[in-house]
Amino acid sequence: FLAMYTEAEIAMQMYESAIKDEVCVVDERLGEVKLKSLRFASNNTSLGESKLLKKAILDVDRDGANEYVIQSPNSEHIILRCSNGKVYSYWLDAVESYQFNQDGSFYWYDFPEEHGYACGLSQITFVRETLCVKSLYKLQYSINPTNYEYFVEGEAVTSNEYYNFHKSHYLKTSVKFSQFELACAYPVTAEQAWNLANAYWDYQDGCSDAGAGTVWTARIVLIDTPNSETDAYRFAFQWTRNTGHGQEGHECIPPHTTHEHDQILVNAFTGEITASTYDPSGKCLSVEEAIEIAKKRYGVDHDGPGSRRFEHDVNEPAPDHIYVISVYTYQNGSYSYYTGMWIDKYTGEIVQSYYVWGK
Repeated sequence: FLAMYTEAEIAMQMYESAIKDEVCVVDERLGEVKLKSLRFASNNTSLGESKLLKKAILDVDRDGANEYVIQSPNSEHIILRCSNGKVYSYWLDAVESYQFNQDGSFYWYDFPEEHGYACGLSQITFVRETLCVKSLYKLQYSINPTNYEYFVEGEAVTSNEYYNFHKSHYLKTSVKFSQFELACAYPVTAEQAWNLANAYWDYQDGCSDAGAGTVWTARIVLIDTPNSETDAYRFAFQWTRNTGHGQEGHECIPPHTTHEHDQILVNAFTGEITASTYDPSGKCLSVEEAIEIAKKRYGVDHDGPGSRRFEHDVNEPAPDHIYVISVYTYQNGSYSYYTGMWIDKYTGEIVQSYYVWGK
């Protein structure tokens, strides 16, 4: 019967059986246990006790068969791997931040000492049933005195050798995690609710824009599940901000700030979406005030070549908390489109300026 399926298909069936409690997993620390008994080490919380979990299915070790990666709210990870008819589980420590990439590699960032940091890119491999982490590149920085050390595949190298290798492994595409739950007591699962929320915000999860050393990334995040007070999942639309400012290894650095701009509720019984009572500040800027912010960024109106015109673009798809201000430049006798700005209605912050796919 199993011969009818490929190795990859068998692995997925085994993961689903473990999730349904039909088979045990073999854990490197706990032995043979039920999946819900696996624990995240930072707070010793079991999967059965955890809320707001996420999952991603990807080929971590690039052997042609997918692994099942479960992520905690603290960015710890448990990796499920099928081998020799069994499901094995592995706990991966969160340093400062793990960002899994589509090729199975991950960025990491750590503060190993009071004055300095280390960061890099690593790849997971398996030797039989043992998980091994291979360093692709690593940068270690210390001060007093200031010193940079460079490593490629575990060996110390010169800065030129490091950057030559770094160029071919730079800025990889990250994996998108969706919601995960071991059991659902509602007609609408957390994953289905997340998909509804993602559609509501034009599938913007993971979209990013970069400029002047800053990268903004959109995130659709489940922040609460149905409970005694509500029959709804609560989701937030967030922007994470990562500013490198020329710092070496900035691609590994976790986001500096997270801005939460909007929330919705997804009914766990019907899937209906309603507005949350969330109010970032209680006061909303006017269109005129948003245009004044744009003028301070790009220059005020005046006549003649190089002059600027600012308009509120009501047709550009954007979240409800955003004003889209279009900037036009006068050239060759007429105004032509120059750029667009996203301005938060509540904070006045310039948060985005890229075309939104979806509508």
